[in-house]
Amino acid sequence: MRVTIIGGGVIGCAIALEARRRGFEVTVIDKLGAVGHGTTSASCGIVRRFYSQPGMIAMAHEGAKIWSDWAGYLGPIDDELAVFEQPGVLFILPELDEAASETAAEMRKVGIEVEVLSPDELAGRFPFLDVSSQHPTTSPEHPSFFEPTGRRIGGAFFEADGGYVVYPGLATQNLRSAAERDGAAFLLKREVVAIQKAGARFRLQFKEGEPLESDVVVNAGGPHSSIVNQMAGVTLPLQTRALRREVHQMPNPLFDEETRRSPLPVIGDLDSGVYTRPEARGRALIVGTTDPECDEFEWVGDPDDYDQTVSEPYRQRQCLRLMKRIPSLELGPARGVASLYDVTVADWYPIADKTDLPGYYVCIGTSGSSFKTAPVLGRLMAEIIESCQGGTDIDAEPFQLALPRIGVSIDTRFLSRLREELTSTGTVIG
Repeated sequence: MRVTIIGGGVIGCAIALEARRRGFEVTVIDKLGAVGHGTTSASCGIVRRFYSQPGMIAMAHEGAKIWSDWAGYLGPIDDELAVFEQPGVLFILPELDEAASETAAEMRKVGIEVEVLSPDELAGRFPFLDVSSQHPTTSPEHPSFFEPTGRRIGGAFFEADGGYVVYPGLATQNLRSAAERDGAAFLLKREVVAIQKAGARFRLQFKEGEPLESDVVVNAGGPHSSIVNQMAGVTLPLQTRALRREVHQMPNPLFDEETRRSPLPVIGDLDSGVYTRPEARGRALIVGTTDPECDEFEWVGDPDDYDQTVSEPYRQRQCLRLMKRIPSLELGPARGVASLYDVTVADWYPIADKTDLPGYYVCIGTSGSSFKTAPVLGRLMAEIIESCQGGTDIDAEPFQLALPRIGVSIDTRFLSRLREELTSTGTVIG
């Protein structure tokens, strides 16, 4: 059975490897000249387990185990391997409420060693952080932005073994190499312009080149996912849209030239509305947004036509917020990147499922939260395809995914296209 995957980002390449491991004839299509050169190349590659949904907590923990044994997961390839740095992941919360307690309990339930820190404990562990509360977050233009609130944060979660994958594009190339070693094919510089169903098979038309026939099509098109669905004539109950994002680089004053180390962990600051992680071997850091309510989303109609230059207002907003949390920071020269997310508008969780068109599957709405779970999503999609093509109705019998590295199984209906809107932060944090 031929499985054709549209999209050569980290998700598409992970699906390719796992589908090939199950014996499918696999072809990956991408209109760019190399895998991982789309929005995956702009990913921050953060590996953390803090989520609203128990199923995603478990999947992220399984993913972290895979990244910790990347060579073992891939098997022998000739590439340089992507590196998983583990400086820890810190989530700063405006309050430690009942929802936070439930999250901590779910994390510990699947074996995650998470510490819940008070403001004093946080200040003692990371003395370079100001533990004053900035919540509710405001923009620099607001008259009270630089005024102290007189309050402290609620506390923080710390995952000591969390971190980030240094080069997401390299990790994607690693997946391609492993999939090709196992027999997958990659057709690059092939832009799909039409998807037609003729009987039991699909016919994919390209802007240039001969058409391709396939038994199964998987949409892993990232920010182009809604366009790919339109070509196939598929409408989903949940909508995905392309969202423009910027991340900016700043000098890291915490980097010690003598030891060549920095005490900076990955930080998700839900109190002040930004996240940051080390960059350039710790000499710099990058900062992005956790989508505070005062910031408007910048939806993009055409993912091939959007402003790819970084903007000063966006930079000021993110960098100044981080400077309030880390007072020793300086703004530095303007450096950054603008790219796109593929977002499930209702709840920011992926859709990994079959569709009402037999043989057509989706793994979409994945941007911003799914790099860390890409190998797990790859296996989930391969097993869903195997199950559905074998005659199982996963709408009636929701798919149960075994996570062998952490020793649990999860009900994946929270990733279904038919799900009710999930309880989540409604942001990239999930």
